[in-house]
Amino acid sequence: MRARPAPGADAPVGDPLSDVLALLQIRDGTSLRIAAGGAWALRLPSYSYLKFIAQVAGRQWIRVDGGDTAICLEPGDCLVMHGGRPFVVASDLALAPVDGVAHFAAAMDRASGSVRWGEGAPDMVAVAGRFEIAPGQRALLDEILPPELHIRAASRAAPALRALLELFRDEAQAGAPGQRAVTAGLARIALVQALRAHGEGPAADGWLGALADPRIGPVLRALHGDPARRWTLPELARAGGMSRSALALRFKALVGSAPLHYLQQWRMRLARQALVQGSEPVATLAYRLGYASESAFSAAFKKSTGLAPGQFRQQGTAAGLTR
Repeated sequence: MRARPAPGADAPVGDPLSDVLALLQIRDGTSLRIAAGGAWALRLPSYSYLKFIAQVAGRQWIRVDGGDTAICLEPGDCLVMHGGRPFVVASDLALAPVDGVAHFAAAMDRASGSVRWGEGAPDMVAVAGRFEIAPGQRALLDEILPPELHIRAASRAAPALRALLELFRDEAQAGAPGQRAVTAGLARIALVQALRAHGEGPAADGWLGALADPRIGPVLRALHGDPARRWTLPELARAGGMSRSALALRFKALVGSAPLHYLQQWRMRLARQALVQGSEPVATLAYRLGYASESAFSAAFKKSTGLAPGQFRQQGTAAGLTR
């Protein structure tokens, strides 16, 4: 058996955001340009994908069912939505909304990848994109991103997001060789920009806020850099440059769980992905994730998911969770 790193050995520095994106597996989707004129209001149903909107000209209002406030998108703004709740989008929220699905179907020009309604020159132009994520990873997205993320034009990420969505729309219409690979890559880059914008914002909280924190960020990078290591609180406290008690309080406040519990949860996410997407023996997976034995890993996995690793793999394969 290979020797494990000594407790005092330096661990590689990880990239937690890239790790999370690898699990989400952003997939290619669709993108279209929307142009509208006059007064209008549309009601759109619940959805299961990741939605991007980049405001090019004019403005539009969005009110999500159950939301506290309406969102006004102005030129240069971007909006990322994944909450799945029905919503109304309108030039004026005081108007009675019509069925948005039927409205889009009637106004769609599939040849150009655009939708246009209203008479005369449009006074509202936006680019909208929708991207799929891996089955079973919605909870992970919920943990790192608010249901609706409004990225204002002043944000450093906004220009890049608008350009990416425009490029995505153009590429999706081109039909050139390698189109799916390019559009999938653009979708991932767009999400990275959105996540960076939220993490760097003054009101950043949750996991992305913790990643940007000067104390907790290094701890997260250490955990992701070597998830198989038998980390101790003193080691993690040294990584963050604070005492053990300060680490425990600050990590729990920002991330929502204790450091070693977070490590356990991350190992289980990696295990679920490996089981449904590969054929690695359970014993090998157990060692790779830092467990002393296959039985110890199986017990931890069953406690987390309610299923033994073999059962989870069989059910995942039967449900078509493998790519």
